Amino acid sequence: MVKIGEILGKFTKIKGVGYIVLALAAGIILLFMGSSDGTEDTPVSDPAAEYVAEQEARLCDMGRRLCGVECTAVVYVSGGYTYSYAGDQSLRTVYNADGSVAEKEISLSKRTVNTKDGTALVPVKESTPSVKGVAVVCTGASEEDAQSLKGLIMALYSLKAESVFVTN
Repeated sequence: MVKIGEILGKFTKIKGVGYIVLALAAGIILLFMGSSDGTEDTPVSDPAAEYVAEQEARLCDMGRRLCGVECTAVVYVSGGYTYSYAGDQSLRTVYNADGSVAEKEISLSKRTVNTKDGTALVPVKESTPSVKGVAVVCTGASEEDAQSLKGLIMALYSLKAESVFVTN
């Protein structure tokens, strides 16, 4: 039978074992301490996910009104929100004595406005995510109602027939 003292004696003779034990102890301490200060983190809002959820709710409502049954919808989008801001552009050109262009400099700057919270960019356009496909299940709907809903969705989102799936 092997004694614990012999095992510890062999273990302590290994080169660098002190560093390993120190790292393990630090890891265990960090696990128990954790990184939380007792307050919960607030989740970051995702405007694109909110947009998708809103579109899915609208489609379910349309299906319920058109077909008279409960519907479940899934919307597939690409990209996220894109924003365009107002800006100024200026061009400075320096000419040589012979009339040729020696130097051209284009400067772009964004327009800002003063608000109570500081300065903010002036938005010109906000584009929503692009809807690429829609799937809707209306359990108990007639085939005619499902086709009517499909046509409505195609017109609403400017989608081709292969990008929209509606089933009963």
